[in-house]
Formats: sequence, C-alpha cells, structure tokens
Amino acid sequence: MLQFRPFDAIPDIIDGIEISNPAMVERVRLAAGKLSHYEISAHVANAITGAADAAHARAWEESHFGEASADAIVDAEYHDELAAAWSLVAAEHQLLAPDIYLTLDGSMH
Repeated sequence: MLQFRPFDAIPDIIDGIEISNPAMVERVRLAAGKLSHYEISAHVANAITGAADAAHARAWEESHFGEASADAIVDAEYHDELAAAWSLVAAEHQLLAPDIYLTLDGSMH
C-alpha cells in the first residue's frame, strides 16, 4: 500500500534498511562501486519508479478484490526496500541532500 510519511521519517526509513535487509544494501553497495554518479542516480530513479508502480498495483488489487495478492504484497515490499537501499547508497555518495525534499514540498510523487 502506498504510504505517505512525514519529512522527519525519511532518515529513519533510509537508515532502517541497513537493519532490516543488510544483504540487499551490501549488494547495492557492491554494484554502485562500479558505477558513475549518473548511473547511481538513474538506479535511484528506477527504484523509486518501481516502488511507486508496485504500490499502485497493490492498491489497485486491494480496491478491486478487497485484498492484494501475495505476489503484489511481496513485490511492493521488495521494491520499497530496493528504493531505500539505493537511496542510502546515493546518500553515501553525496548524491541526495535533505534540501531536495524541501524543494519538492515534501512530496515524492
């Protein structure tokens, strides 16, 4: 389900991925080590888009069938974690700054 979180929660979401899925973070870090800043930014954008698409698919199933399928739930959770992992790595490479959230008025969509 698409969830909106306050601006103050963003660091907790990004930092929490290291605790909840350290293997994914390590895999993303290894991949990012071979990429340019532009390529890392592209992966962040793709991960965020994938998370939004998966959340919309889950929400659609919930609205039409009363509940989402297991595949839709797992897909949404995976893409949320992937977006958080890429965001963490981008922040480590100093590609993300808190000012961007203020520029976007707190909206990520």
